[in-house]
Amino acid sequence: MKEIKGKEKSIRMLLENSRFSIDYYQREYKWQTKHLQELIEDLTEKFSESYEEGDERSSIQNYENYFLGSIILCEKNGSKYIIDGQQRLTTITLLLIYLKNQISNEKQKMKLSNLIFSDVYGKESFNIDVEDRKDCMNSLFNDASYDSTNATESIQKVQQPRAGLRAFTVPLEECV
Repeated sequence: MKEIKGKEKSIRMLLENSRFSIDYYQREYKWQTKHLQELIEDLTEKFSESYEEGDERSSIQNYENYFLGSIILCEKNGSKYIIDGQQRLTTITLLLIYLKNQISNEKQKMKLSNLIFSDVYGKESFNIDVEDRKDCMNSLFNDASYDSTNATESIQKVQQPRAGLRAFTVPLEECV
């Protein structure tokens, strides 16, 4: 058996130019708007604990971290799989897509895009690579409409946060 190693990682370290699959035995994406709102409230509260009016943007690197929870990954047949944390990573990806679509600064958009979507060795994919979600994720990434009428429950759940996020009026360009 391989040694299990626990490492603290930022979202950037975990997602940038990465691709994860979800094994067949994992449950479908089930988070609802209330779960997304709880996560955003937690992130906002943690940020607010460190934030002081007048802080330079560079000060953020010294703010306290938010513990998202354990993310358990494994590698088999040359692919990385999410064993635990799929709901959280999917939600973080959806949040990053939303933020990317809200900002106008192209440099900032590219930084966020690298956390969401990658081109590794000529293979383009989302950081969480699930075949059934590709059309929906492409629509969200490109801020286009998607007809989820005949989609699986998982795809319909992926669509929900889009509506839930519209309720937040944060100056997003300052947050990224």
